[in-house]
Amino acid sequence: MVKEVPDTEENMEICKQYCGPCPSFKPNDLNEVEPHALFCARGASKKPKEEIEDNGCSCMTCVVFEEYDLEDGWFCMEGKEGR
Repeated sequence: MVKEVPDTEENMEICKQYCGPCPSFKPNDLNEVEPHALFCARGASKKPKEEIEDNGCSCMTCVVFEEYDLEDGWFCMEGKEGR
């Protein structure tokens, strides 16, 4: 069962380890647009989805993903629900 991910400093520190090297995060400059990271807790990037080039997703390898029984990934584009 999927659990809601808390927007905490601890989760953000974990997130940085996975979003930083994500193949879609840096090339799309998602750190420059709200909510900047921790998309599984904060929702999709405010950058229009059609302007984000999908180069892959690192969410499924993240500790937060596993801890909160998340599914699908691509939270930066799809929001908290993922794909």
